[in-house]
Amino acid sequence: MSTDQAAVTDQLAGLGARRTRGRRPARVLVIGNFGNGNTGDEALLARALQELPPGTEVSVLSRNPRVVEWLHGVDARPMAALSFARGLRWSDAVVVVGGGMFGAGLPPMVRLLPRVVDAAEAAGRDTAYLAIGAYPGMPSAVLRRLRAAKGRITVRDGLSVETLGGGVPNIGDLALGLRPESHEAAERALAGAGVDRSAPLLLLSLKALPDLARMTALQDACQLAAQRWRESGGVVAALALSTHADYGLGLARRDAVLAAELAERLGEPIPVVGPQLPPALAKAVVGQAAGVLGLRLHALIFAVGGGVPCAGFTWEEKTQAFLASADNATALDHPSAVAGWVERSLAAVAAR
Repeated sequence: MSTDQAAVTDQLAGLGARRTRGRRPARVLVIGNFGNGNTGDEALLARALQELPPGTEVSVLSRNPRVVEWLHGVDARPMAALSFARGLRWSDAVVVVGGGMFGAGLPPMVRLLPRVVDAAEAAGRDTAYLAIGAYPGMPSAVLRRLRAAKGRITVRDGLSVETLGGGVPNIGDLALGLRPESHEAAERALAGAGVDRSAPLLLLSLKALPDLARMTALQDACQLAAQRWRESGGVVAALALSTHADYGLGLARRDAVLAAELAERLGEPIPVVGPQLPPALAKAVVGQAAGVLGLRLHALIFAVGGGVPCAGFTWEEKTQAFLASADNATALDHPSAVAGWVERSLAAVAAR
């Protein structure tokens, strides 16, 4: 499974041409959930920047401009009304990039975003929604505007196609085609986190959930997987892809804290790689693993993109949609299924 490279290139080619007419480089304002401490979202931006035509001037609307400038080496501006308005005036094109931002529980700014994009289009800017996730439960007014923008939208999974009523290209998640850092860079990151590289590596990707029963089930499954993997001579580490928990659960339930809780259960330390890894490095780190298990979507996407066996729980719509069409990935609907996946993964390692 991979991103449709040609579709990405085609959608980004010629952005801003209506205004520049070839007289100067195009100015593109990029919008998404960037600078928010989530490596998966940063991977979407990194891929989009890789695919923009050479010479394009970019400014990213961000929750934390300094972080975006550090990670990606491009100009960024605050996600605030005045800064947004100035960015629109500056731009020749507006691109909304990836992520599952369109679904149930939209924050006020995201609710308004399709209206603003339509206004930019009417004012002569080229506009595009690149590999977005669009899921059931979004407000009807937002859904109508997205459906009316067909021809300017690509999506990342089949559920998004269904939600928008069909007729939109499904090009896969952008991070599938992100160019990873080198093997050497990944090994340095693993060594820096204290990961033993003398045996096959299982990476666990933990994520807090508001459903306590599922959260307990996730911890139980990861504990079982870690125990079986270690008993078979492998090593286990956690991959932290966010600085904070989703669902408004805050810092106290962030990925690294969940890893520490799992280590306490196991009675042994678990090295933690991340968070705040540059996305290309995070993908390279996943590429060194023999297996990946967990819940964070982009841990699974990095694994599939790198040909690493992975298994994920189908408790979120976006993860379920991805696993339904992913190669080399196992969808788990119950923790009891994890033991079989571990045994198959270890057998594959032994057969190499």
